Amino acid sequence: MLKMRLAGVEVPKRRLHDRYNSARPGTLEVVETTDQGLHRLVRLARFTYGESGKYVDTLFDVNLLWYRDGRMVLSGFERSKVDMQFCDYAQSWLCFVGTEPPPMPEGR
Repeated sequence: MLKMRLAGVEVPKRRLHDRYNSARPGTLEVVETTDQGLHRLVRLARFTYGESGKYVDTLFDVNLLWYRDGRMVLSGFERSKVDMQFCDYAQSWLCFVGTEPPPMPEGR
């Protein structure tokens, strides 16, 4: 999975696969659940990564934008906690399904 936005701001396409923004392998799960803050049903995408599987990124109100050749883009919003308040940011994930992500370019 590769995040295509940082704090809601689009990452330029030329920087999507640079050494500071590389894809991470993991497991993707899409579920529908009740969100206490939004007081409604929401569709969540959870991406679990790391050796222990304890690191999870969550995308709320997820929609599939496109799927082609083992790649797909999911769009929604991510929630972060800033100064004891929740803040929601637009987010898109580029996911590589059943394939390896492109190799990380060498840094200079």
